[in-house]
Amino acid sequence: MDSDRIISHLINIYFEIKNATKLKLLIILSTNNVELPQPLSSLIPSIYTSLPSYDEIAEIIDELLLTYQNLNSLDNSILINASAGLTKEEICLGLKLAFNSSQMINIHSIAENLLEYKINRFRSFNLNFVGLPNAPDFGGLDLLNSYIENVKYDFLPQARDANIPFPKGCLLVGPPGTGKTLAANAIAKILTFPLVSIDTAAVVAGGASYLKQLLERVEACAPVVLYFDEFDKLFAASNESGEDIGSRQILGTLLTWLQDKTSMVFVVATLNRLDALPPELTRVGRFDEIFYVGFPQAIERKQILMLHLARFDARYEDGDVLTEKEWRIILNQTVNCTGAELARMVEKAARTLFHQNREMEIGLQELLEQREIMVPLYVRDTDRILAIENRAKYICQPASSTDTSEFAPVITSFWGER
Repeated sequence: MDSDRIISHLINIYFEIKNATKLKLLIILSTNNVELPQPLSSLIPSIYTSLPSYDEIAEIIDELLLTYQNLNSLDNSILINASAGLTKEEICLGLKLAFNSSQMINIHSIAENLLEYKINRFRSFNLNFVGLPNAPDFGGLDLLNSYIENVKYDFLPQARDANIPFPKGCLLVGPPGTGKTLAANAIAKILTFPLVSIDTAAVVAGGASYLKQLLERVEACAPVVLYFDEFDKLFAASNESGEDIGSRQILGTLLTWLQDKTSMVFVVATLNRLDALPPELTRVGRFDEIFYVGFPQAIERKQILMLHLARFDARYEDGDVLTEKEWRIILNQTVNCTGAELARMVEKAARTLFHQNREMEIGLQELLEQREIMVPLYVRDTDRILAIENRAKYICQPASSTDTSEFAPVITSFWGER
């Protein structure tokens, strides 16, 4: 039976019940947060069961812990935080599984197993939950880091006393491989918030009602960083007319949520092309800031190389191994290389030394050998990369301050004068 026939059948049942002399009820149950089609939504009221609040979760946990005399008098806040974002039934099932999985019955072991259940449950909704990202250090992006440090203060209770609203989030725009995803993880680490990543392809397939369901889960986990990777894919038109109804509904849901959001959810969205977004998303009031994350400058390339060199060659942990002249050579040879390409260059140099059974000492020669055989993205797709830069670089704020180090390119006049 197709959807139109089902709708027609339900409408007929509705009017039969309405005109009946005896009291009859029609109840439609759904576990997938499916919205009723327009012909039915005007006739049949919808009732949604919201996720339990902090106090309701506390009551559920206290009731379940009554059977454990050595646990019911302890502070259960760790269990409450681990349960946030789950339904009542999921909390009950998760706790029972946590009790059965814990070798030692104590609050911390139960909370650890409950959090593992929650992570797996979120994964079934295409949500990736990370309690506290262990993001590695990365070079550059000092202006973005300074901004996030200020955002951290804006989430403090003192900011509420000063009537400062919760920060909404930021957009990170730039070519692939420049460190946007790593920056999103670092943002969660700086804020000391869990990180929840949403699969944009799953949202496109599920539609606006599915997005509402995910946002409700995420808000229940607050404080949290919500991460959208390849954000522009949510709004790509997929039909011949260029207007995708599903994308418009997703956009409407997201715009309303961003505008009205009053929870401790900080949204980080990354994309390559700013002009791929609907203009409604980039106007004031949706995101607090838009940053351009471009190719690392000379001093940033040195910082990135040093971080990755120290992973393999212990000499770099104590400071510079290369001379200033050697650094100038390698930095001049890596102009317009992404952070990912620099990391790959160091890794391949280390792998080559390992395969040759040589001592793990990576110098200028080893780096230049790998640079020579590498074809950077900028070289392979120059026109598109320049288009990304030209359309976004002067609209967004820079994520890095201007390089004024001794390795910065010398500024010359039109006639070649310094």
